[in-house]
Amino acid sequence: MATNKGKNIGEWSEMYIFFKLMSDRKVYVADKDMNRLKDVFLNIISIIREENKGKEYRYFTGDVVKITLNGEEVATVDSSRFTDNAKKVWDMIISKKDTTFSNQEVIDFLSSIFIQNISSPAQKKSEFFGGTADIVLDTMDYRSGVNQIMGFSCKSDIDAAATLFNASGDNTNFEYEIVGDFDDEKMNAFNGMFHEVTKKGVTKYEVATGDRMRYLKECGVDLRFVNPVKGVARQNLVRCGGMEMPKILGGMLKYYYFECGAASVGVEDAIKYLADTDYVGYGFDDLYDTYRVKISTLLYAMFTGLRFSKPWSGRSDVSGGYIVVKRDGDVVAFHSCIADEFKDFLIDKLKFEGPSCTRHKYMEIYKKDDGKYYLKLALQFRFKLKK
Repeated sequence: MATNKGKNIGEWSEMYIFFKLMSDRKVYVADKDMNRLKDVFLNIISIIREENKGKEYRYFTGDVVKITLNGEEVATVDSSRFTDNAKKVWDMIISKKDTTFSNQEVIDFLSSIFIQNISSPAQKKSEFFGGTADIVLDTMDYRSGVNQIMGFSCKSDIDAAATLFNASGDNTNFEYEIVGDFDDEKMNAFNGMFHEVTKKGVTKYEVATGDRMRYLKECGVDLRFVNPVKGVARQNLVRCGGMEMPKILGGMLKYYYFECGAASVGVEDAIKYLADTDYVGYGFDDLYDTYRVKISTLLYAMFTGLRFSKPWSGRSDVSGGYIVVKRDGDVVAFHSCIADEFKDFLIDKLKFEGPSCTRHKYMEIYKKDDGKYYLKLALQFRFKLKK
């Protein structure tokens, strides 16, 4: 039974990408500003979907689209129907008035090509980012003619941006010592700072992150990075970027929370802070590129599978990248095999985000047996694709 009614903009954006790629038969790689690299693209041989385990549908591009189920042809469809339905989905997206919306003609077409639920990931396999991929392409590299199956994550520059790296309790928390004149009274004042928030008629109290950081500055204290809270996080960071990598990331979090009061801070801004202060003490000039290389390597590793909850082997788990729907309806790819452009994109488009303090148990000062005061800060990266 089809379950494609009333989907949101993100879900319909994924289906728009599917229709558009079937129509275009290729996807262009983009630079960090989401402009096409005119001579860099992937030819699409087929798109693969496996909504239900054991039923692999392939949609082969061409003037006539051939659809197979587990290798056996089950239907043919004129490619113009994918073009037409791409336009219908786009018209839905740009004219939407509600959170969820639909189009019966599009639903009927989806059913005719064996897509029952657009919310299902294209495939669930361990080699794809996070174990899933929004869309899986069988591609041919325009340069080498080599075929490769790649799993891509679909993003939209139209609506709310997605996360690259999610906070996960103490797995992604970093510990700092409060340095300076501090006592229990100040600790209690800090921990008692909340603000009232009313959402959908419900009032609750949330941690006042900005107020707490301003209060620490007023107290004349500083934050000295100690370590990631979890040993496996430190291990993975060292494996990714050397002994200084935990401190580099710790410096970026200090800049975001303490120096900027958890205001909107892009990764690029934090790299400049590291370079200006030489946060880990490299001791030579022209440090921007040095810190930038470290962070771009980390972000790329996070995209390809690095997490802080389990030991990381250092190997990439994906061979694809991101496919983005731009606000003008164009569809472009950020391809991990074009490593430099892809890293530029990650640095340019990512920002820090403060997740729920309650859920992730940070932003509260505590006192240890050594008589010193400590604070945890949480790591989370979100895309800022909207312009």
